[in-house]
Amino acid sequence: MDKINRFSLYILNKVKFKRLVKGRSAYLFSIDIKKSEGYVAAIENKSTPYQYNSADYPLIADALVCELSDITPPDDWQVSNSHDKVDKAVVSLTDLAFAREVIAGIHASSKAYVLNDIKELLKHLALTSKNPEEVAVVTKVWEEFKK
Repeated sequence: MDKINRFSLYILNKVKFKRLVKGRSAYLFSIDIKKSEGYVAAIENKSTPYQYNSADYPLIADALVCELSDITPPDDWQVSNSHDKVDKAVVSLTDLAFAREVIAGIHASSKAYVLNDIKELLKHLALTSKNPEEVAVVTKVWEEFKK
């Protein structure tokens, strides 16, 4: 696992959450923000030191149709020394809590209709049989949500 600063990690994870709720794959989101096709996937890879360029934050917020403040830490967030690095712990749909948060986010969005069918939800999240663990966790959370 590589290391990045806490601020960058916060933004990376917030953008990933919002990207998933919106239903944009890493590939499509890279295109949305006018970057190379593998840009977002490389940033979200925990084995690389890559992070979003701060000059791109407004472009990212525009692509997510949100405010810049929606992807940056709140004003009362504890600021760390900019030289301190933390493990690049990227959120994942293999984490039950994160999967629940994403499904709740989808439910509260204009994309809530994808929750009617597991196939539509998996398509929305760009999940395929290449991600069996993520598919299993999302399916479990979806079943809990439908009860």
